[in-house]
Amino acid sequence: MTRTEQKKELIEVLQDAPVKMAERFKRDFERMAFDSDSDFNNWIDDVCLEIDHADHKENRFQSTISQAMRERAERIIQEKKNNSVIQGLSEIKYEEKRIRM
Repeated sequence: MTRTEQKKELIEVLQDAPVKMAERFKRDFERMAFDSDSDFNNWIDDVCLEIDHADHKENRFQSTISQAMRERAERIIQEKKNNSVIQGLSEIKYEEKRIRM
């Protein structure tokens, strides 16, 4: 496998990788010299594993953030419902005014 073919394969693998990680692997590739195709294949397999691992961590982190944001939004809505005060009666109807905190 020529160096150009190896670089094309690396670019294909890095398409879905986070930008900083892709830049790091490109720099690493430029510095490395592979003795055989099997060495390159082993390295590219490791790159794939790291990308998958980072992607999993990132998605888990994002889901944790979105879950926390959802819980906070639900808590705020619940607090708004609980912070209402009855102002008075108007022909047997309650008039309600919300208090902002």
